Amino acid sequence: MLRALARPLLASWFVYGGVQTALEPERQVDRAAPYVDPVLKEAGLDSVTTADVVKAHGIASVALASMLALSRSPRAAALGLAGLATATAVVAHPFWKEEDEAKREAELDLFLKNVSLVGGVLVAATAGHSERHKARKAKHKEKAKARALAEKEKALEAKAAKAKAKKRT
Repeated sequence: MLRALARPLLASWFVYGGVQTALEPERQVDRAAPYVDPVLKEAGLDSVTTADVVKAHGIASVALASMLALSRSPRAAALGLAGLATATAVVAHPFWKEEDEAKREAELDLFLKNVSLVGGVLVAATAGHSERHKARKAKHKEKAKARALAEKEKALEAKAAKAKAKKRT
């Protein structure tokens, strides 16, 4: 029950931030450009802009957070969000570069918030499946075994019929 509530709550921040980033990438472009531009140049992606990368990051955050909230491949979604949040923490909040003490404290606060979110999604990635999921998996496994057994019996019957037909001739 708690997992059904916890995953959407955790995902809500990623959905909100991802939508904001996708709709208004220019707010993050200035911070991301020093990191993204050299990578794009080296990769030979001159037609791709930093704004495109920032938008893609936002869209990926929304998609992965939605998967996490809906418990669709929650482990993969959580690991993807951990990677995106780590990149955001490092690129958007480099507190170690700030000279002004007040700005450094503000950036450190935001950096630690992102690191905390990384920890949260890593916990979500390691959380087990719900009882409903386990029951569905067990039912699916039973059906697969029953189908395999039926196919095996059918193959034995066909083999016996073939042998019987061969004796007649």
